[in-house]
Amino acid sequence: MENAEFFTHTYVREDALALYGFLTLEELEMFELLISITGIGPKAAIGILTIATPKTIKTAILNEDSSILTKVSGIGKKTAERVILELKNKVADLPQGEKDEAVVDSDAIEALMTMGYSVAEAREALKLVPADTKDISQRIKLALKNLAKK
Repeated sequence: MENAEFFTHTYVREDALALYGFLTLEELEMFELLISITGIGPKAAIGILTIATPKTIKTAILNEDSSILTKVSGIGKKTAERVILELKNKVADLPQGEKDEAVVDSDAIEALMTMGYSVAEAREALKLVPADTKDISQRIKLALKNLAKK
């Protein structure tokens, strides 16, 4: 028998009671930050966390890159800009200089999704690509090799 640890958030409204579970504390913290923004509910927050890792989201916020957030259904440019404005100071503890990685991975995930892979498959394949590979076409090529091995 194997033990597992989950981090949970209980979402309570007068018409809803829901429990959201996360594998990492970082995901839970990002979820709670996102739902604190007016116009971002649990569904949108989960959508954002499905498309990008908390680290990528933090980097996008610090670099004022709304393109990652607007990929989620129901989040337009104005809402994405509000998220960036309200969370920029809250995530400022993340080291700078990670813009390229976040943008490249976001674009690579989008490219893999257009090829028919799910977000989860694309993220897992990109995790196996060496971190020193910065060229997006090379990252996609290596991710496709990883996906072919499965």
